[in-house]
Amino acid sequence: MPHRVVHTVHPTISRLSLLTIAFVLFVTSAASAANMPLAEVQKGMKGYGLTVFEGTTIEKFDVEILGVLNNIGPDQNLILARVDHPVVRRAGIIAGMSGSPVFLDGKCIGALAYAWQFAKEPVAGITPIDEMLKIASKNARGGGGATVASATPRFTGTELLTALSKSSTDDLFKKMMSDFSTKSAASVAGAQRIALPLSLSSFAAETITRFSPYLGDMGFIAAPSGSSATAATGSGTSGTAAGHFTPGDPIGAVLLNGDFNVAASGTVSYVDGNSIYAFGHPFLDMGEVRFPMAKSEVVTVLPSVASSFKFSNSGQIVGAFHQDRGAGIMGVLGEKADMIPVELTVEGAGPSKKYNVSVVKHAQLSPLILAMAADTVISGSQRAAGERTVLLESELRLKGIKEPIFLRDGWAGAQARQAIPQYLAVIAGYLISNEFQDAELESVKVRIRHEDDLRTARLLEASLITPENGRIVPGDTVKVRTVVKPFRGESFVETFEVKIPDDQPSGNAYLLVGSGSMMNAVDFMLVPPDPRTLGQVVEVLHRLRPSTDLTVGLYSNGEGAVTSGVYLPNLPPSMRAVVSADTSNAAQASVKYYATGHQAKPLGYIVDGALKIDINVRPAL
Repeated sequence: MPHRVVHTVHPTISRLSLLTIAFVLFVTSAASAANMPLAEVQKGMKGYGLTVFEGTTIEKFDVEILGVLNNIGPDQNLILARVDHPVVRRAGIIAGMSGSPVFLDGKCIGALAYAWQFAKEPVAGITPIDEMLKIASKNARGGGGATVASATPRFTGTELLTALSKSSTDDLFKKMMSDFSTKSAASVAGAQRIALPLSLSSFAAETITRFSPYLGDMGFIAAPSGSSATAATGSGTSGTAAGHFTPGDPIGAVLLNGDFNVAASGTVSYVDGNSIYAFGHPFLDMGEVRFPMAKSEVVTVLPSVASSFKFSNSGQIVGAFHQDRGAGIMGVLGEKADMIPVELTVEGAGPSKKYNVSVVKHAQLSPLILAMAADTVISGSQRAAGERTVLLESELRLKGIKEPIFLRDGWAGAQARQAIPQYLAVIAGYLISNEFQDAELESVKVRIRHEDDLRTARLLEASLITPENGRIVPGDTVKVRTVVKPFRGESFVETFEVKIPDDQPSGNAYLLVGSGSMMNAVDFMLVPPDPRTLGQVVEVLHRLRPSTDLTVGLYSNGEGAVTSGVYLPNLPPSMRAVVSADTSNAAQASVKYYATGHQAKPLGYIVDGALKIDINVRPAL
């Protein structure tokens, strides 16, 4: 008589526990299910998909295959399906469902990835699973240390330095942002990528409003969020324990974490050991990347006529994404993505506040995320409207360059708030994607001081205190007296002692008095920047003077030239002829006047006005 095994259920096990066990077996079998080739997918077949509509509980939604669009792009096919679920009936295809795996006969056919805006029925495009799994073959570095995706420089060093000398980075910032747009590449056969909710934690509402147009152009929907204790501890029925994902789980690509958090939310499509596939469409189609991969928790779904989306909380970082390709993204559990540490200190009314965040390392995204962090810090420390003054000190460190780049400047007026984020984004963007060499931004420190009042001062007078003998010769020190009047304040006097260089040529010269930023503009006009190396760009950045410095410059006439990025003053006629005839280093720029020296005094005011003092340098006796 054969042996018989009898299974019993302990009476203390509740029906809810049995359902929980059954669900765990269900998602486990889904995770290990075989895949169905695209050729076997036929119109009329019915199956299901997996996603999370709330919390971390994976739910099934019904799917009916409508057909297959073959060869809609290079090596690209699309499965069309009608989706059904109570939440979908109410909200349509939802941003955040990107990557939701779809199964027929228990076999995975692909991931939800595309939809049609304003469609009357919830019809979606599914990226075939075979195309998603090909992403792994493109992982040329084998999970190695990709750090910063390369990018074509959006502007040259000359354009950067010219904009900084004019204290006007608005045009360059807009140029950078226009390069982010993915709208033209986001459609397949008329379908749009299912948008990715970009969860923004601890950000000011004004920052979200200001940057939403740029984020929208990149295929994101900006959504406020928080951090998730549930996601961080891995609790819930989805199986997202530490270092583990299940198909259908919410997942986040982290762009910023720390005191502020930014993460793009989607759904896990497929798990192959430690390799995680998600989204079913590109994040931004950037190729090899190195972004932190995090757990996520869905708070709820917001139905919207324009685009419904999931509110999500980002959680624990558990790995790193390596690939961002046309068929989705792929990451590896347990790996680390290095980020840029950023320290932001704000001073003003009340005690100073310090914020620490880590920004993703990427040539295109790092400047934008840095700008958003700076913008929200500023908005949280001052009134929302009206005149103001904002002063900035920043320190940027580049890998391979010994000395950090120190920058100071100030802005006054109603637009002062947006000037600093633009300024930081433009400089960081140039350094990372400069035209000369690979450069890695290692760290950023920013100190911001804001005042609710206008701290501007006008230069009223500038005069030379004539030496006792009435002559100025090389080696002399002359005194310059200036009178400055702050806005709604009392005038005050600042005096400079200007050393005439020992090798100063005799003849006419002049002293120019004004703000540091004005002096930058004059120097760049007289000696046009022509950098030929990143080091030369950095050297000029070191010499930039802020608008808060009252500055005196000594200028002399002399025949010189800028060639190969180097300024050559006082060239004799024979040498000028040689330089002018040399075309190996592109066009030469002749120089008629040049600065022989500067002196500056920080005033804490944005200085306005400029005055010129003519002098005559006599030969030494």
